[in-house]
Amino acid sequence: MISDLKNKNRVLIFLVCFFILSAIVGYASTLEISSSEAQSLSQSVYAIKPTTADIFENNVQIALLEFIPIFGPAYGAYASYSTGLAILALAQSNSGSGLSGLDLFLILLITPIFWIEFTCYSLAVEEGVAFIISLKNRDFRKSEWKWLIGSIIFVVATLFVSAGLEVDLINLIK
Repeated sequence: MISDLKNKNRVLIFLVCFFILSAIVGYASTLEISSSEAQSLSQSVYAIKPTTADIFENNVQIALLEFIPIFGPAYGAYASYSTGLAILALAQSNSGSGLSGLDLFLILLITPIFWIEFTCYSLAVEEGVAFIISLKNRDFRKSEWKWLIGSIIFVVATLFVSAGLEVDLINLIK
């Protein structure tokens, strides 16, 4: 029974993380930035090579940092905010498309890439929070380390698959 409650708490923490990280991206995609800042951010986005290896490396670095207790949730919020600004910048620098940053965010929401990646990021943040709780409850050695290892393996493997899908999507819309 205690294990079930713990799993329910994990799911709740995960869902809260998913909602908050997603909301931050959505919010940042609606902000106002200067055209020079939009150009600069767009160039940074285009500088990432659309290869599975490069996208995977970028996403895994973000996720692994999010596993770090205390630092991870703050970094996750920062990375989500930066992602929202990048979406906004892409919309502003391609004004001929007629799409706003929010439009691009909503389009992103219908792709499996968003759901896969933000599931991984939210799991990483959740595990960082669970790590702190396990230290407080003194059960890290008993069970939490298994969750941590399993979560890291799942996130890394899933982000590799996601990177491949992202490259396919990029090539499809070119």
